[in-house]
Amino acid sequence: MNYINLKRTFDHLPKLLLGFIIIAIGTNLTLYANLGLNPWGTFHQGVSHITGLTFGVVSQLTGILIIILSLTIKIYPGIGTLFNMYFIGVLIDLFDRMNFIPQTSNLGVRFIYLILGTLLLNYGIYVYISCLLGAGPRDGLLVGLVKITGVSVSVVRPVIEITILLIGIMLGGSYGVGTVINAVGGGYLLNAIFKLHKFNPKKTNQMVITDLFAVKP
Repeated sequence: MNYINLKRTFDHLPKLLLGFIIIAIGTNLTLYANLGLNPWGTFHQGVSHITGLTFGVVSQLTGILIIILSLTIKIYPGIGTLFNMYFIGVLIDLFDRMNFIPQTSNLGVRFIYLILGTLLLNYGIYVYISCLLGAGPRDGLLVGLVKITGVSVSVVRPVIEITILLIGIMLGGSYGVGTVINAVGGGYLLNAIFKLHKFNPKKTNQMVITDLFAVKP
């Protein structure tokens, strides 16, 4: 057991959970805006409509499938990856049941929900990725492809999300102006947040589970 990496993991768990909470709140805000979900949200909603599963459960199952896919291109999960897969789905459903975000038909408020939700969603991604405990399934795939291809996040992310968006639409997921904003601008927003915090995903090493058992030389 590598106790240095184990201690680092425990030290970063509060920040990791904070990132998940921010993402879950951002996701629910975009849901309540009803102006079009982000591409992954459209996909999750489409699958939810077909299967009858909750949005959060579909998010969890999608995460499992992405982890399996990532393993085929040698992108290995970390503690953060597995926690992301489980806790974000749980938190999305929990906050939805709590009804602490007022739902409204006011178009102006819905636009505020959309913009605030989009900002929170992307900032939450930065918060937990910066813990270096393993990016979430979707973002781990993103970071891995950025490293493999050497192409910017602002290019790789739109390619992934536009593809998943089209699948989500075919499955019956909702889409609108919010979907366009996220699909086209999401990568640039996340890249801007990375630059603001001087965080370069190309130069980071996310911890994987096997690092907890690696013997220090």
